[in-house]
Amino acid sequence: MERIETVAFDLGGVLAYQDFSSLTEEELFLFKTYMNRRKIQNRELIEYASGRIADIFLKIHYLTDGAIPTLEMLKEMKIRASIWTNNIGAIDLWFEEINLYHYIAKKDIINSFYIGCDKPNLKFYRKALEGLKNMPQSVLFLDDKFQNIVGAQECGIHGRLYASCESLGATVESEIKKGRGG
Repeated sequence: MERIETVAFDLGGVLAYQDFSSLTEEELFLFKTYMNRRKIQNRELIEYASGRIADIFLKIHYLTDGAIPTLEMLKEMKIRASIWTNNIGAIDLWFEEINLYHYIAKKDIINSFYIGCDKPNLKFYRKALEGLKNMPQSVLFLDDKFQNIVGAQECGIHGRLYASCESLGATVESEIKKGRGG
């Protein structure tokens, strides 16, 4: 494996998680409505849910305990951090609110919402590599979904299945060491 230049993280399940406990019943209903908008015929309801989804996303997203220390470690190692996510555009507001751009450049967040294809579609990974201007072998990608790791590996990217019970920092550090030859 070549030297790791970029570590790309899936957002949900790796760097962040969702907690719905702070939502009202109406907000939970609107969240579910928005997430199923392609199956719902009521256009007025979809428009209303769409108008509220940014605020709802701000309330339900939280960084995992290991996220900031891991991002700080990468910064010290001069390794680029990236997020590869299937998400909605409103997640950008949350990134701003939590000051995530201090650790990850806005241009290094690859969101399927903006590029027009989702993981595990191989086009997603190719567009991510093109956007980052990285060779596939120099990227470590962590995701909690097996099919997304397979898609990355099919594009030559070093993919690592991540389980939330693992230490994010230790996992990343170990994989980087493998990439540097020990």
